[in-house]
Amino acid sequence: MKKISTIVCVILFCASLAFGDEVEERLSTMATEKLKASTREMIRSAINSDDAIKMTKLMLENQFRLEHALRAQEIVMNARKDDLPVGPVMNKAYEGMAKQVQDKNIVQAMERVRSRYAFAYQQAKAITQDRSQIQLIGNTIAQGLTAGMHNQDVGRIMQNFQYRVQHMTKAQAQELATETFRAARTIARLGVSSRVATDVICQALKCGYSAKEMKTMRESFMTDSRNTPPLSLARSYSKAIKAGKSAGSLGSPSMGRASSTGGVGAPDSPISPGGPGGPGRRHHK
Repeated sequence: MKKISTIVCVILFCASLAFGDEVEERLSTMATEKLKASTREMIRSAINSDDAIKMTKLMLENQFRLEHALRAQEIVMNARKDDLPVGPVMNKAYEGMAKQVQDKNIVQAMERVRSRYAFAYQQAKAITQDRSQIQLIGNTIAQGLTAGMHNQDVGRIMQNFQYRVQHMTKAQAQELATETFRAARTIARLGVSSRVATDVICQALKCGYSAKEMKTMRESFMTDSRNTPPLSLARSYSKAIKAGKSAGSLGSPSMGRASSTGGVGAPDSPISPGGPGGPGRRHHK
């Protein structure tokens, strides 16, 4: 046991020296010792060394104040520590620097992105404990937030979703969550306000739409938005769903989508008669 511990310590020491050499070699006289030390800490926290050094070099080239450069590195490390994707956070820094935004504002934007993903992943963890599914659902929610969705509206969707999946299997719930938040993301990306987009999604959940129907609704919305203003279209969809229209019958009748998917009580619906969800589709307030 003692021998194994010694070997581990030697490996970590050698790795530390390697990091130190790489950081020293590539940053050399550009960075202060404090910034070099922080860069090494990034690498030890499992941030790719090329990415850590690239971000540091760019911050130096863009004349970041030391305090802001250190804070930017800390935000990336915090994302990694919380098991959040670091790519979007670092990309926000690159985007800001490319646009010559002030370093203070770049750091604030990076923190907003980290917070957005933290919230999104928290919601995803309330749906599933599967790591890959958390990433898929969490990233989808975060992208919806980036497109204009608000935290409180995501909360509204989550409340309706949790009610909808009470009698579903884990796999069915995960599939519905993915399609639900993909639909919200798409509608938001087309410029519909968070509140109105949420109304559409919540109506679909209340009326028992399955994952397949959520996907059909999303695809129909994308098609119809080419000829109808998205905001007006979203309100029309919300009203139609509330009136009991199936996903396949939304939008223009001339498109012939009514037969493209099952409607109310369709066999693929998790809560259709005889299915694992129990009794037929329920409309509730």
